[in-house]
Amino acid sequence: MMKIIFMLKRKPGITPEQFREHYENSHAKLAQKYIGHLLKDYNRNYPTFTGLDPSSGEPKPFDTGYDCITEMVVEDDAAVAEMTRIFNDPEINPILCEDELKFLDKPATVMIVVDKVDTGTKLAA
Repeated sequence: MMKIIFMLKRKPGITPEQFREHYENSHAKLAQKYIGHLLKDYNRNYPTFTGLDPSSGEPKPFDTGYDCITEMVVEDDAAVAEMTRIFNDPEINPILCEDELKFLDKPATVMIVVDKVDTGTKLAA
């Protein structure tokens, strides 16, 4: 499995609430429409607290500057390549880009592709 992580920042002039509203009710629906068939999992995570050195017992607050950390899980490299193809399709790309301009600080977007390792181990509660 592969996980694609997007770190997203809202564009200047919109509130965190407006960002989340647009992402959930517009952009996430576009993702489902165009690449939903490739996704094994799709999560949007909205930070409420970030801290430096959290294992010290007293983490120091830290502002990452990101409003959402999105995780998309796909089967393999072929699925990542297919997502890239779809995102760059001359008919689909303008639709996605137009929507992104409504809420995202596009130049600040970070994308990370990682191998997803599932050990089956659950941490004790």
